[in-house]
Amino acid sequence: MTIGLHQPVLIEQQDRQEAIRCLLPPGSGRLQAARFERFATENRIGLDWLWASRNEQGEVCSSVLCVPSPGRTVMVFLSPVVDSQQIPERASHLRHVLEQLQAQSLDLAQALLSCDDALARRTHIEGGFRELASLLYMERSLARRQALPPAPEGIEVVPWSPELEPTLAAVLEASYEGTLDCPGLCGLRRTEDIIAGHRATGNHDPALWNLLRVDGEFSGAILVNPGSSRDTVELVYLGLAPSARGRGLGRYLLETMFSQVSSGPWGRMTLAVDTLNRPAIRLYEQCGFRGSTHRLAMVHSLGES
Repeated sequence: MTIGLHQPVLIEQQDRQEAIRCLLPPGSGRLQAARFERFATENRIGLDWLWASRNEQGEVCSSVLCVPSPGRTVMVFLSPVVDSQQIPERASHLRHVLEQLQAQSLDLAQALLSCDDALARRTHIEGGFRELASLLYMERSLARRQALPPAPEGIEVVPWSPELEPTLAAVLEASYEGTLDCPGLCGLRRTEDIIAGHRATGNHDPALWNLLRVDGEFSGAILVNPGSSRDTVELVYLGLAPSARGRGLGRYLLETMFSQVSSGPWGRMTLAVDTLNRPAIRLYEQCGFRGSTHRLAMVHSLGES
């Protein structure tokens, strides 16, 4: 199938590099497109859901790449918007692609934008997305052989195991009550899909997932995965039920995890947090994390009409 005029179509192999080049920064050529395609192949990033369209001159003018992930989500990448006159057409392309995705077994489309890219923000909003949160990415170096902190009375860290999967789901659901971390996500996905998404982040190692038991009741979780680079681990999720908050247990879980990973090959831990979640940011800063960059997270519920 050839790339359509104005209306984006799902492309075939012969048009792929031209469509990829349109996704990259202006001025990118075939070499950059080939590198991107090779990177995608090496990192198992699917390129099958790639839509593109041509202008009257026969040139690719817009591309949209959708990469599905475990947990019934899809990440959406749009050609750069360099002029406000491009917004209506780009937004129309996004709406068309989102309509196509509704026929798939998916719940949520996501996009991550630069916080200072006002044109991309406007285009995504007109294209059907809404702002979820401004995310702060943070990182911390990991000391070697960090001591395990003493457990407070009545507190126990329990390693995750397959038979605790229902318990993990219940703990996560309890932690969402009154959450300040991307509260706009609540109710958009099933808990089992959220767990699948956490498991697919980085390179899952079940030994780095732990639950917190407080006076015999499971009341928290900390989930860490090795990252895509060898020296990095990512804090995927840290959450407490309301009954366990305000007792310093978030810090205790972090320090316990620092001790656990300090004997491994990793030199730093990373995380992303909603910038409106000031209590969490204060905790992370107290534990040695420092902010590195910001991104604007946008979402579209594929269950919406």
